[in-house]
Amino acid sequence: MTDDLVKVAVRIRPMIQSELDKGSQTCLNVIPGQQQIHIPSAEKAFTFNYVFASDSSQEHFYNSAIKNMVSNIFEGYNVTILAYGQTGSGKTFSMGTNYNENDANCGIIPRAVHDIFEQIGLKKDWDFTVTVSFMELYKEQLYDLLSKKPRNQCAVDIREDVKGIRIVGLTEVPVNDTASTLQCLADGSLCRATGATAMNVQSSRSHAIFTISVKQEKKNEPDSAKFAKFHLVDLAGSERSKKTQATGERFKEGVNINKGLLALGNVISQLGENGNSSYVGYRDSKLTRLLQDSLGGNSVTLMIACVSPADYNIEETISTLRYADRAKKIKNKPIVNQDPHIAEITNLKKIIKELQSALYTSPDVNNGNSCPPEHQELVEKNRSLQRKLRGLTETLNSNLAEMVHMHELADLAEQSREQFKTSIAAILEDCENLLKEFDSDSSTMESQKTKLENICFKIMAIQKEQKEAIDKLVTYELSMECNNDLSTNSEILSNSIENPNIHNETYDLDEKHEEHTLQQAERVEDVQYINRQLAIKEELVSNLLKNSSQVAEYQKELDEMEQEIKTLHAEKDELLQQLKNVQANNASAKLAEARRKKVQELEKKIAELQRKCLEQNKVIKNKEKSDIQIKSLSNEITNLKQTKVKLIRSMRSETDKFNKWKRSREQELVKLKDQDRKRLNQINKMQAEHNKQKNVFRRKMEEAQAIQKRLKDALDLQKRATLRKEKTANAKDDIHAWVTQELEVLLSTVYAECTLNKLKKDKAVFAKQLAELQLQKESQPSQSNQAQISELMEFVELRNKQIKNLEQNIQESNQENRAKTRWQALSSMTDAKEALKTLFDITAAKGKDFSLLQSKYHDLEETVEKMKAQIEKYEIRESNSKLRKKDLGLPEQRDDLLDDSEKDTQIEQLKQQVEEYKQKIDILENRILTEHNSNSKESRHNRNPKPKPKPLTDLYETSFGFTDESIINDDDDENDPDWTKTPLYNRIQKLEKTTKNVGKDITAVPMKRSFSGEVKCSCKTQCSSRLCTCRRNEVSCGNCNCDPNLCQNQFTENTRRTLFTDVKTEQELENSEMKKPKLEIKSE
Repeated sequence: MTDDLVKVAVRIRPMIQSELDKGSQTCLNVIPGQQQIHIPSAEKAFTFNYVFASDSSQEHFYNSAIKNMVSNIFEGYNVTILAYGQTGSGKTFSMGTNYNENDANCGIIPRAVHDIFEQIGLKKDWDFTVTVSFMELYKEQLYDLLSKKPRNQCAVDIREDVKGIRIVGLTEVPVNDTASTLQCLADGSLCRATGATAMNVQSSRSHAIFTISVKQEKKNEPDSAKFAKFHLVDLAGSERSKKTQATGERFKEGVNINKGLLALGNVISQLGENGNSSYVGYRDSKLTRLLQDSLGGNSVTLMIACVSPADYNIEETISTLRYADRAKKIKNKPIVNQDPHIAEITNLKKIIKELQSALYTSPDVNNGNSCPPEHQELVEKNRSLQRKLRGLTETLNSNLAEMVHMHELADLAEQSREQFKTSIAAILEDCENLLKEFDSDSSTMESQKTKLENICFKIMAIQKEQKEAIDKLVTYELSMECNNDLSTNSEILSNSIENPNIHNETYDLDEKHEEHTLQQAERVEDVQYINRQLAIKEELVSNLLKNSSQVAEYQKELDEMEQEIKTLHAEKDELLQQLKNVQANNASAKLAEARRKKVQELEKKIAELQRKCLEQNKVIKNKEKSDIQIKSLSNEITNLKQTKVKLIRSMRSETDKFNKWKRSREQELVKLKDQDRKRLNQINKMQAEHNKQKNVFRRKMEEAQAIQKRLKDALDLQKRATLRKEKTANAKDDIHAWVTQELEVLLSTVYAECTLNKLKKDKAVFAKQLAELQLQKESQPSQSNQAQISELMEFVELRNKQIKNLEQNIQESNQENRAKTRWQALSSMTDAKEALKTLFDITAAKGKDFSLLQSKYHDLEETVEKMKAQIEKYEIRESNSKLRKKDLGLPEQRDDLLDDSEKDTQIEQLKQQVEEYKQKIDILENRILTEHNSNSKESRHNRNPKPKPKPLTDLYETSFGFTDESIINDDDDENDPDWTKTPLYNRIQKLEKTTKNVGKDITAVPMKRSFSGEVKCSCKTQCSSRLCTCRRNEVSCGNCNCDPNLCQNQFTENTRRTLFTDVKTEQELENSEMKKPKLEIKSE
């Protein structure tokens, strides 16, 4: 059986009284004729193999969905019926686990058991062995429900071996009929764990599995044995403690039930969504291990999803239907359960038939195409079998010939025996006559001498016949030896013929040989039948002859008895006469009485003799019949002997003809074989000569190629030497320029990717602001909101263009492919060493310059921090002064004027200092860029490199900048003597600095990195501020140049990032207060 999907039947139980009391309504609609369930409230529909409404009966349910599956058991397939659903949904009722023999609405199990034994009764030519077992899974522990032990000793364990899942110690009860099976079901149901909940008065608190094992074997055919198991699974229902109101032990039971059903649901989901190819968690629960073969394994499975129609349970109903819908997609692989050796033999026979049919129907057979190796193996096997058949045919033929020879010998011996017997009988008769004459008359010596001479002549004739018979036997033996030699030669010939062409020639010989052998075998059977008939008839004749010899004796006795009767009659007559005379003479009474008694005795004796005579006459008459029968049997024996002789002579002649024909054909085959052998020898010689010539040509070709290669290598070496001499001076400069260019392109791409990420985040911020403004517009429409929305839409569009351009340029740089093929430009170890040296030099130079610039930058940053501290001190002092003046009650207006003048002066001074520091920082940054560009130009001044792609940093370093018009003032505050710097001014200046330098961040001084691309710092302080390169890039200090004793940035998670994969910039300005950022596109 091929892959078989799990079938699903949904059964809707009727509404119960408790649901009606709650006012529940039906939430399920069954679509007639379509096996579909519709849930109007959830707008969902499910289609299954079978759908049974609440009014369906047990009989209709069983006949529609279950009855046809029972027949699979007798075909050797495992069958599983699985009931799944919410607690109180009618699973136990449908399965019929709680069987009651007086229950008319019995469930699946009693009806299936009845059908199984009914089919067993119909199969009279099969022997069946049926056993049942019953177990339950209660609180993740298996219990044997048919065991006679106490419950605490009925626990069994699950084991797994090569054959699959098995239960150790499980009781299997043999049953013979329906009554005993249902009795086991009833006994086990009494031991099952049940309890009452708010949703079900008699709720099953365990999962029950009732298994019927059927072993069948056809009578007198042990190879036909099959095994099958019928699993009937009644699962405990899933339940919610809120609805069941379970507490204590019932709550623990519900937890275990839900745990097992959850694992079962996961298995169903895994099998339904991913199939058997992915991992399936069968070991998550004992329930899933027990159902491993039923779900995705060796079984024909039907899942019965029992649901409640009440809207009060709609969530559980939808969940059950979803699991059932997933179960439809599970594919099982049921196989016939039988002995593996028998199954293998059956499978091999099936494969042989399929291969034979495929071979016969294949077009390659007619087209003469080459066969696959499997077909070639079958052809070789066929040839081997044909050789064996030929040998067996030869053996049978020789045996038949020997049998014919033995029959001929036996016939000759029989003829000699008959002749010898006849001659001996005649001699014995002559001897008896001679002895009688000698006894009667001893004077006739001459006549007796003549008779003796005749007897001697007869004996000599017998001896001569015997010698002739021996000569004939010897002749037959010699002819048989010749035939044996011929069969031996033919066997040798058949063993030596391996050529396919000669094999085709031997086909006719084999066919003729088989035909002759079968014909001879039929004739041998006829001869054996004649021999059996001859033996029977000869035995009968022998018995009749014995009876005939007894009849002759009876005739002699009869003559004697007739003579005696005559004598007795004469004596009787004489006695009667004497008696009359005595009576006439008045003799004594005693003498008369004595004579009378003697007469009576003579009469009795005469009567007895007459009776014997009658019996002897009957025997004589029977002898006549026997003589007729003997004559008839003798004729039949003669005819049978003649037929036998004809058959033997015919077999002999046919054998001689066949041997003669076979000898001629074998001679022809021997000639063909000799010719074929000569041809093969000639072919081998020609092949050897060809191989020699081929080897010579190959060797000459290899020599020519080697010479050509040496010449080419020499020319290449000469050419390379010339080029090396021409380019030795410029090689180092070229490698230096190439490495510098590659680094420049790589860094430009990395910076462009950083800018791209920042633009994407800016775009996200603008999109968020745009969405908020659109929501505000819907609630409070105004002109200002419309203007802001249009501006933000313009910003988003500009960002999209910038992102598109950056992505296009990054894609054009093609760093992934360049990274794979970058080092292919280095053709020698010297070039590689020069490239590494250049990398180290550039890295060291950049590191040195960056260290100096960073040191100056840190000094400026520290100065700025000091100025900020002074400003904060000033603000504190100012606030204290205000409080003090307020306490003293001084006029506020004059103080404000004094404070404003002082503030303006101080702010102006601080602003000037900040501007000076900013100018110095810009100068340092420009110097770094100038040195970087000058180094690149110097490395390329001696060669004509390929057109270098324009660095993306140059394209975007001045192409756009963000300004905040709400912060920038048109007034010259720095030259206003009445204006004083305040803390707000410092914050504005910081925000302005940050906003204006967004575009400059692209070309900012690169982060100090190691040779492997890791961020490093060389702080002299505690690495506690953003002056530290590592802290600014949100990484912890590791293998840095800072003082580890002072460093305070060693306790965060080390997230160092390499230059080639994940380079990021400083903290983005997502939370800044810029309102109107603009993009200025620089015209090229």
